[in-house]
Amino acid sequence: MLIFARAVALASVLALWFLAPVRAQAANAPWLFVTDIHLDPVSRAKDPSALGIDTNEVLFHSALDAMRRADPNPPVVFLTGDFLAHGFDYRLANPTMAQIARDFGRTFPHAQFVIALGNEDSSCADYTLTTNSEFLRMTANLWAPLVNRHGAAPDFRRTFVRDGFYVTKLPLRNVHAVVLDDVFWSPRYRAACGPRGGDGAAESVDDLMRALPRGGAGKKWVVMHIPPGIDAFSTTHLAHHLAVVPFLNPGPRDQVSRVLSDPSRHVSLVVAAHIHKFAYRVMNAASPDPLPMLLVPAVSPIFRNNASFLTVDVAPDGTIRNAEDHAFVDYRWRDIGGLHSLGVHAVTGKEFVALGRRLETNPALRARYEALYNGDAPPEINERTWRGYACATTAFGVTEYRDCVGERGYSVFTRRGLTVVGAALAAAAGALVVLAAGVVWLVRRRRKPA
Repeated sequence: MLIFARAVALASVLALWFLAPVRAQAANAPWLFVTDIHLDPVSRAKDPSALGIDTNEVLFHSALDAMRRADPNPPVVFLTGDFLAHGFDYRLANPTMAQIARDFGRTFPHAQFVIALGNEDSSCADYTLTTNSEFLRMTANLWAPLVNRHGAAPDFRRTFVRDGFYVTKLPLRNVHAVVLDDVFWSPRYRAACGPRGGDGAAESVDDLMRALPRGGAGKKWVVMHIPPGIDAFSTTHLAHHLAVVPFLNPGPRDQVSRVLSDPSRHVSLVVAAHIHKFAYRVMNAASPDPLPMLLVPAVSPIFRNNASFLTVDVAPDGTIRNAEDHAFVDYRWRDIGGLHSLGVHAVTGKEFVALGRRLETNPALRARYEALYNGDAPPEINERTWRGYACATTAFGVTEYRDCVGERGYSVFTRRGLTVVGAALAAAAGALVVLAAGVVWLVRRRRKPA
């Protein structure tokens, strides 16, 4: 027995000695940030999805292979929502979520996962997830073994099944991620997936307030799918600056923005997605301690962006030192650059404010940012539309945004929009007057004796 015990002890020491470099290497490895997969499981295409089409199986597995090559053993993998495709057959929601969880778990068997839900992630329709739903219970059961790796999120199942909320410890010095489903705050949200189990908007705000007490210990990252602020694409390209399109309802947006920007709550980073592009935002940009927001690019190329994901260098204190964009360009995955190529050497509010100033005066740097923004696909931003996108990085309210772009107005309408609406109403009123006069003339003519 003594010889056996000594042999076991020796084997344990040797295993620790051999595994120590591997663990150290894994701890220093980049993290993966992935979002907006939008997997379409019914596509039978033999080639990866082209621009303008959601992710098919070929592109999904190509992306997984590229992630593994770029980062074979990431300590943490962030998946920030919209797992399911646009126009999805929601009868396939459960098996598709199961497939995604299984494939990521097999690809990265040692990683801790941090997942958030997006607007497409429900069992019946876009922007319709109901609190306390069967879909939430199913998703919690699927992802719990990956999210609660090493006991990082012991309450995940209990809180996630209510409204997609949970808190997880990150493998850093006293840094936690607070994850929530902010789709409940969208103007497009409606509780349509079965019996309503509660007020998701109010509950998710309450969750956030409890998770971020004033004077709490340690740093917090807040993870959500939809960024608070202005939808620059819809405002610029769809509404043509006739109206300003916000992502979230003003009530919860303003309340949450105040909470996140309160220095006593120790939020050091916000991670979001939804726009499908590699971008940034800065909350309270004019304050002494602005808050950075990192927007993760999408795997799905449906918005004519090249499929992308990020490898992220995270310091032990929870500061992101760099984020590299890996994009699927001309049917080949390659690193197209990252924050360092923009002169950003840490994801902090002050660094992002300084980046914004440089972008204002440097056309070459703007071109570089535009390329990264769209994954090196033909750029969505150009010199004509630049101002609208630049204002969205720091202006989160409608009035603030209108002031930034130099357009006055009322409510969500700009002055130009009010003019167009007024002209349209006047034209409609004129048409009604003409129509009414014509009807009166016809009636009188018919009544006139022969």
